[in-house]
Amino acid sequence: MGQSTAVNYSPVNMHLLSFLMLLAIAAPLAAQPSDLAPGIAHYNARRWAEAHAFFANVTRAQPQNAEAVVWYGKVLLAQDKAGDAEDWFEKATKLAPRSSEAHLWLGRAIGVQAQRANVVRQPFMARRIKAAVDRAIELDPDNIDAREMRWQFYVMAPGVMGGGADKARGEAAEILRRNPYRGQLIAVNAAGRAKDTVAVERTLKALVSEYPDSLTPLGSYASWLADRGRPAEAFALVDAFQRRRPADPAALYQIGRTAAITGQQLDRGEQALRRYLATTPSPAPNMPSLSNAHFRLGSIAERRGDKAAARAEYEQALKLDARNSLARRALAALK
Repeated sequence: MGQSTAVNYSPVNMHLLSFLMLLAIAAPLAAQPSDLAPGIAHYNARRWAEAHAFFANVTRAQPQNAEAVVWYGKVLLAQDKAGDAEDWFEKATKLAPRSSEAHLWLGRAIGVQAQRANVVRQPFMARRIKAAVDRAIELDPDNIDAREMRWQFYVMAPGVMGGGADKARGEAAEILRRNPYRGQLIAVNAAGRAKDTVAVERTLKALVSEYPDSLTPLGSYASWLADRGRPAEAFALVDAFQRRRPADPAALYQIGRTAAITGQQLDRGEQALRRYLATTPSPAPNMPSLSNAHFRLGSIAERRGDKAAARAEYEQALKLDARNSLARRALAALK
C-alpha cells in the first residue's frame, strides 16, 4: 500500500483503495441484538456459509431490520460478493439513514469493486467511496474506522480526486486526538511510506510499551525486526508477550509467524502453530485466521525443503479462505 499517487487515472488507481480488502472483515464488532447472536457467532468464526444462511433467513423474515441487513452485507463482502454487498449496504442506509456503520460499509463495498474496475470507472467510484465515508464521519465523528479510511484516501488519491498530503496530515492528527492508539498506528504507516525507519521503530517500540497486551503493535514490530535481520530481538519480543499472557493463543501464532519469517526455531514455530490451530474455541475475528496459520506452516515446510508439505498447507489455507493472497502467491511460486 505504499504506492505513490499520480495525476493520470492509470495503474495507480488500481491501488487507490487496496487497503479496503484488509478492512473488509476486520472491523471491531459492537454489541448487537440478541436475536442476531447466532449469525454473528458464525461470522466471527468465519463460517461464511452458515452466516449467509442465517442472515438470508433473518432479512427475509425481517426486511426492515437494518442491523440484520448490514450483517448480511458484511457476510456477502466476506464471500467476495462486493456488488451484492453494496446493494444490501445501500438498502441499510435507506432503512437507517443516520447509521454511520451502514455508510462506512457501503464505502468499503464500493472500494473493493473499485480495485477491479477499469480506469474509466475508477474516478467515479472513488468519489462515491469518499462521499460514503464523509457521511459516516458526519454522522459519527468518533468513527475511527471511517476516519482511517479517509486518511488512506487522502494519502493515495491524486490531488485532482481530492487527495493530498496536507489533508492526510490533518486527518491523521484528528485520529491521534480522538484515539491515541490508532493515531500512532497511522504514524507508523506514514513513517513507513516516507521510508523513515528511525521513526517507524521509535513509534512501534512506544506502542508495544504503552499497549503491551495488544497484538497489532507486537506483530508489526516483530515482523519489522525479522525483516531487517534481527531475529533474536523479534523472538525476545514475542517471548515477553507469551510470558505475560501464557494462555493467549495470539502468542502461539506470533511464535510460528516469527519462525516462518526468519527461518529460525522452525520446530518450535511449527509446534506453536499446530497448537494455535487446535485452539478451542477457534480464534476470534481480531485474531490471525486459521488460513494464515496454515500459510505460515507452509512457509516453515518450504524452508525445510519439504515442498509436498508446503503445498498441502498452502492449499488448506486457500480452502479455508480463497482470498488469502499470501497463500495463493506462495502456491503459485512453489516449483
